[in-house]
Amino acid sequence: MKGKPIRIDWEELESAFENKSEDLVYYVDLVTGAVILEGEGEADPDDSDGMEDDMEEVIPVHRDQSTRLYVVPPDPETEGEWMTAFVKGADGIDAAVIGKLAEALDSDDPIDGFRDALRPHAAERDRWFLFRSDRIHETIESWLRDNGVKPSGPPPWKS
Repeated sequence: MKGKPIRIDWEELESAFENKSEDLVYYVDLVTGAVILEGEGEADPDDSDGMEDDMEEVIPVHRDQSTRLYVVPPDPETEGEWMTAFVKGADGIDAAVIGKLAEALDSDDPIDGFRDALRPHAAERDRWFLFRSDRIHETIESWLRDNGVKPSGPPPWKS
């Protein structure tokens, strides 16, 4: 199954890797390339209100587990490592903001502290989200490669 190139919905795959909810699980169907949500909050396929006709949605076909490749989003420890790398490589960011971010990373709740420290600083916050987005993209590419998945085309961030 993993040898044939498949069409990946890059936006959905990126959303799956950004998922922080333990109640939601995503997987890629290795036949269709669709990114499918499993878990609490998932729409019931039998609960139809007729709106499906207007959507370009891939309806998942029930397949055995061997056609499913589960998405494993970065854990909090990895995100903390990214935050530390951002602070260490933060050229051009105000030293006072860097100090607040470094202090937050040394707190009891480093991830929330980092986010709180970054919140009032729009430019630095935007830089963080670009940095984080690059790490997510690297993670996705590595995950696909490690699992032998061959996309039929490059991701949009490589275009």
